[in-house]
Amino acid sequence: ELGEKNKNNSNVVVKKEIVEETNKSSSPDVGNVPAEEESPQIPASAPRPMPSPPPGLQVPIQYASMASHNNSSIPPRPPPGMGIPPQNPVSPSLNRPGPPPGMPPPIRIPTPEGIALPLPKSPTSSILPARTPRTPTTAAPKSAPDTAPTTNTPSKPVRVRRTQTRCEEQPGRLFANDMPAAAFNLAPSQNNNGDTSLTARPRSELTARWVLPLPYLRNRALRRFEALKLLHGAPPQNLTIRDALRNLTVGLFRRGAMDSGAQSSIVSKEILSSDSSGGGGVQQGSGGQQGSGGRPAEDYFFNVDQRTDSVFGTVPFYAPRTPGNVLFRLYFDDEPHVTLATGPCIHVVPADGDVDSVLRFILSNFKSKKTNGISSMNSLASVLELFSPRQKNDRYFDGAGRVAWGCICESRKAVEYAGLTYIKRKRDLEEKLEAEKLAQKILDELPDLNSLGIDAVVESGANVNGTHNEKAKTSDAKAKWSSDEYSNERKWREMQLVYASVLKAAVSNDASQLLLKRDILAKMRLEYNLWCPLTEKFAPNPFVTNKDETKKLPGDVSAFPYSVGRDHEKKFKDSCWKMQKQFLGFVPKRTPLRLANSHRREKQNGRDFLQDLSSAMSEIYRDEYAVSDRVWKRREKVRATIEHIVSKSGEFPPGTKVMVFGSSANGFGSPNSDLDLCLQVSPSATNFTKEDGIEAMTDLATKLTEAGIIDVDTVRLTARIPIVKFNVPYNDGEEEVLVECDLSLQNPLACLNTSLLHTYSKISNSTCVLASIIKRWAKSREINNPSEHTLSSYGYVIMLIHFLTSCNFDKNGHMIRTQGNPILPNLQWVDPIWAQTPVGPYREIPARPKTQHSMVQHPTEANYYVNSYFYRSGLEGLTQFCSDNHHPDTALGTLLASFFYYYAYQFDYKKHVVSINTKHFSPGMEREIKAEEDGWSLFRVSLAIEDPFENFYDIAHVVKASNFQHIRKEFCVAYTKIVNSAHITGDIPSGRDVIDLICEPKTDEKSTA
Repeated sequence: ELGEKNKNNSNVVVKKEIVEETNKSSSPDVGNVPAEEESPQIPASAPRPMPSPPPGLQVPIQYASMASHNNSSIPPRPPPGMGIPPQNPVSPSLNRPGPPPGMPPPIRIPTPEGIALPLPKSPTSSILPARTPRTPTTAAPKSAPDTAPTTNTPSKPVRVRRTQTRCEEQPGRLFANDMPAAAFNLAPSQNNNGDTSLTARPRSELTARWVLPLPYLRNRALRRFEALKLLHGAPPQNLTIRDALRNLTVGLFRRGAMDSGAQSSIVSKEILSSDSSGGGGVQQGSGGQQGSGGRPAEDYFFNVDQRTDSVFGTVPFYAPRTPGNVLFRLYFDDEPHVTLATGPCIHVVPADGDVDSVLRFILSNFKSKKTNGISSMNSLASVLELFSPRQKNDRYFDGAGRVAWGCICESRKAVEYAGLTYIKRKRDLEEKLEAEKLAQKILDELPDLNSLGIDAVVESGANVNGTHNEKAKTSDAKAKWSSDEYSNERKWREMQLVYASVLKAAVSNDASQLLLKRDILAKMRLEYNLWCPLTEKFAPNPFVTNKDETKKLPGDVSAFPYSVGRDHEKKFKDSCWKMQKQFLGFVPKRTPLRLANSHRREKQNGRDFLQDLSSAMSEIYRDEYAVSDRVWKRREKVRATIEHIVSKSGEFPPGTKVMVFGSSANGFGSPNSDLDLCLQVSPSATNFTKEDGIEAMTDLATKLTEAGIIDVDTVRLTARIPIVKFNVPYNDGEEEVLVECDLSLQNPLACLNTSLLHTYSKISNSTCVLASIIKRWAKSREINNPSEHTLSSYGYVIMLIHFLTSCNFDKNGHMIRTQGNPILPNLQWVDPIWAQTPVGPYREIPARPKTQHSMVQHPTEANYYVNSYFYRSGLEGLTQFCSDNHHPDTALGTLLASFFYYYAYQFDYKKHVVSINTKHFSPGMEREIKAEEDGWSLFRVSLAIEDPFENFYDIAHVVKASNFQHIRKEFCVAYTKIVNSAHITGDIPSGRDVIDLICEPKTDEKSTA
């Protein structure tokens, strides 16, 4: 009866008398609900009753019937986990998941804008009324409108970066088919149950359940009224729940979408109907599906839970037609950049019966010609990659196979059209550049007016201003054409990349033979043989003899042979090798070293090639990179000297320490490394601000000079981390040296990184040897200078640790991932019990502990706390494990070559980022997760490295796209040189010669690997 009554009275108005009666009740004030008031605890297994109506109201908060949305079977009940979840208790004021039993409360809390706004003290109810009472109001004068006048002039939208992207920052919670959003905050590797996402079929029904705390809604509504000047000097006496929920929207997005809002979503739906919220209902995204005609007349279901002081509701959705990863986001449409809640990841995977309809939808998108076809080709690649049918009968997929063939033909047409457009624009730009060169030549032939006198200029009648303007216009035009040329190359490269992904998905999936015929797959395999990932280009079709480049574009298979044989494959590979020789200067070797070396284990004078390479690496490390006790003693004395000057200066609080960090202390440096020092102020000095620190370091610079320290430089005192540079003269009786030092202020995360790397160096000396050779190689090849937009040495060390903690070798010597024991245990995830006595299979903890000791406040980011936990005590067991795990099959030479091979060919830069925050048995940190949580670039094939502790920080953010291609090419060059040296005819070069070969200085000529 209650539901039928609400359905028939969806537009009922709360009477003024009822509101007045509600205001006179003994309920708490709307603006003074105790934030820390505990709600009654209800067992998770007990049934959850509906909340009672507010005092004085005969009908509960109104909600809309969902029958009009084809989802009437969903009962109007609180979502599982709302209020008091089975595992995570929710605070009545913030409605956030609580800590597990025995753990302290989470340290990182949301601080939404305006949360500290003083709330009004009015005798209003603690539960907001359902609708605003219709009381007579006086119209505002037209001369003083409340809102700014609107104009029809379109303005360019300003892109605002999304905020509150992580679940722990968000005030609300969002569920997808009763799955809590807390699972999204964990990468697949960080959940031992594996339930981190929801799998759905295309066009299947989804239900988004949202929860928001009333204090947050109340404060936002007050701020909104104040911003719109509707308060008229006094707070509203009858603030309703509908006022607070106006413009609240739930949207379905592709995971990692950079922006929120209707334009970026697949589909978005406002909670309130259009008659009450002024624009509610269904809003289609720019790439979304077409809705079922018009907006709904009723609201989507919502209700108030008095026990937890929160509002909850449900909204029905349908999964998208194409496969991929999607999720829900909760936000206000007038503030789409503020994310209130994020739902768990939803994997849309087509079943056997969905393949035909999904492919038909993709084919219709191809034929609509609304886009350039890149999005449709991405969807096609996902379908071909995920195609794993249970039905093994090819006749079952006859219809889907014909549609798939049509999609492939449309892909080829799109690539061919893009190629023709690229060639046309390239020729036009070349003609403009030729004309510009001719004009520049004419301008250069004009006399230099500066060298002439004024009289000579007047006599010659030269137009000084005109000549100057012509040169400026020519320069601007040249810059614009260069930009157009880069844009043209980038679009053509993106089209080739996505087409190569379609070919790769088809030829690498064994189940593709159920969709496509053998001759079609054979031709696609020939096409894929022309693709080079290093140059990101397709080689010319060898069967086309015409010199016209428009006839050799990828996608044109008209000249392919009818039946494909081995000689045809060889011809295509030769064409690719020829292109690689032209653009790279060498032919890359893609054969794994262990597989290649197993056919030829040549020995000369009793030595094996790989063992000789390993011995040479160890010898170089001992001679040039190992730090002696004498150097350690020198560094400690310099540190103690600076600490003594700091304590005597009186500029810093008592207890300030000087710590050593960086390569001088992490075990991955050399005797010539600079000494990086850090001033660690005592935590008890709460009144010591950053401004005080800069002033104190300025005075300290004077004290350092007075103490005999030379070359004191204070230029970088205004940086994000203030730094003072200086040199310390040191004489130990045998030699006198100058120790270069960098002294920074309050840099605890740098010290934390140093401690982590130092622990890795202690449990495995092989890691230090590998790192020294890799840093030697990067320096000689000029790819380790961040100031020149290449990667730092610290970035290469993180890449090495990621490789060692993620990979292993099977019994045949082939490199594998996520199987067996890792080469190096991950200190941030290793099980402490197993680490003490590492017997049996390698084990890791399900989640990193969060305690008061492990959570460290970020020095520059407000309200951001870093989990500093990693295993650092009782290292004897792990040292023995690394020693036993480092057998001859994984010698240093093999590890070095495998490191180059892994980052040249195996690592998927488009889908993953380099991270050591993932477990060994996980597929790796996905780029979509970093794009969703931290706003990293999603549609870029580039190098991205996650910091071990500052998870939002990309160590490789300085690396430009062109430099990334150069770095990847250098990985390939180094591996090719090692393989060629192992299979050289005649005498095999020594290990030292091979290291000198891969570390030879960079020259202007192309490599001769």
